[in-house]
Amino acid sequence: MNKLVIVSSIFICALSGCKTIDSVQQDLGSLASSITGEEATPEQIRAAFDKAQSVFQEALSAYNQIDADNLAQFDEERVTKARKVWAVLEPEFNELRLAPEYALKSASLFSSDTVSDEIMSQSQEVISLVAEAQLSKQRITSVLQPIRDEFAILDQLDAETSYEKRYRGLDKQHQQLKEMLINGQEQQVAEYVPKLLGQLIDLEKDAVVQFYFSQYIEKIYALANSKKVDIFPTVYQDVRNQLEQGEAYSKANYREYEQIKQQAALLSLQIDRIDSLYAEYLAQKVAIDKDTVEAHMLSLESEIYALTMAAGLGDLRGLPFQEQLQQVRKAIN
Repeated sequence: MNKLVIVSSIFICALSGCKTIDSVQQDLGSLASSITGEEATPEQIRAAFDKAQSVFQEALSAYNQIDADNLAQFDEERVTKARKVWAVLEPEFNELRLAPEYALKSASLFSSDTVSDEIMSQSQEVISLVAEAQLSKQRITSVLQPIRDEFAILDQLDAETSYEKRYRGLDKQHQQLKEMLINGQEQQVAEYVPKLLGQLIDLEKDAVVQFYFSQYIEKIYALANSKKVDIFPTVYQDVRNQLEQGEAYSKANYREYEQIKQQAALLSLQIDRIDSLYAEYLAQKVAIDKDTVEAHMLSLESEIYALTMAAGLGDLRGLPFQEQLQQVRKAIN
């Protein structure tokens, strides 16, 4: 409504140099009549306001769908335009709502549109932009849904962190396909989807191994540089074999998460095994160095003796430790 003051000032300056005072007053009177809508009836003004309000409410409903449908994720360009239009539209309508009698007044000096016309035009623009963004979403979700689902899985596996370069390269392709869909190139995108999906699945297989085995792989690297490998080379090879088996199983069954966890647990067991054997080796070495071999051997004999007695085999201490344990195994089975 503040536009009226500006309009009057401009025209006084524009007319004052070339017309008489009477003609200026006559022109301003005609202009004011045009701008203020004095020729319109109250019913016409009310009808114009009601129409503008109705279209504005449609625009409001459409605008609210931007966040509700997460449209910015699918068509950021149109959503940005809709927000800019809305930033102008909303305060202008609020101003009109407080003074509905201005509905048929001129929106600006250089336009024949009324205030209500401008409100409706901006509202229709918002509605159109949101509708186009929703169409983009529909195209993207229908054609690229397998790709989107695969990215969701990769995010759960922290693939972006573990394989940042590969992840970002594939995501760039994904964004390019989205732009092509927004531009209506559905056939070209549909033809490319299987290729991108294959690349994503290859990344998923590697990401599964990294996600479930990385902590154990780090321990194996540490083992490789320790004395344990020299003392227990056979056991270390068991560790390596279990890792290879776990990796192969995980890549072949990359969605069987519970079974993959079991493979990781078996690898953890082999690592604990070599650690336990090394600890036993150190204990025996210390016993020998300190001339306490007898105490150490008697302690081990006592443990096996308890097993033979519990198994009902009696006293087998006359046999080697290995034979005593074999007898216990037979008794249990």
